[in-house]
This record gives sequence, C-alpha cells and structure tokens, in this order.
Amino acid sequence: MADLPRMAQEAVELHFEGEDLPIPTPSVPEEWAGDERFEGGYWMLVDIDLARIRNTPVRLNISLPEYLVRQIDNYAKAHHQTRSGFLARAAEEAMRAR
Repeated sequence: MADLPRMAQEAVELHFEGEDLPIPTPSVPEEWAGDERFEGGYWMLVDIDLARIRNTPVRLNISLPEYLVRQIDNYAKAHHQTRSGFLARAAEEAMRAR
C-alpha cells in the first residue's frame, strides 16, 4: 500500500510519455462514490506531479508592466529562483486555489 502513490505517478508518466494527449482535470471522490464498479474496494487520493509529465520548457513572449517585472525579479532573486520558475509556481498556485 505504501508504494501505491509512487506507482500511480509512474503509471501516469508512462501513459502520457511521447503522447500529445490532453491532461484531464482531477476528479473528486463524490463523482465515483456511487459507482458500483468501485464497491468493496479502497480509496486513495494521489497527488500527481504534472511537472514530471510534460516538463519541456516552452519559450513565451509576454508583456508586463516594468515595475511588476522588477518586483518579480527582486522577489525571485531573494528566494533563489528564476523569473520563469517564480511565474510558473505562481500560476500553478493560482490555478490550484481556483
């Protein structure tokens, strides 16, 4: 049982390896609770690290106010991050909070 989260991560990585399939949004247990296919089994919520699925960097050209870029750069530098890394993490956090 202790290996299941690691094995689930590996299965997802293998499923998407070399494929350009859309990554579905996470489901919630309430969607599956009444499904007879899952009666008598066990439930385990697994956090999948999407960065390990499609982690090829994509170069973007975005426009931000200069003052905001300076604030981002100062914050990132103070926290030993890159601008790109900071923006990626901020985007992930914003979408998780949604």
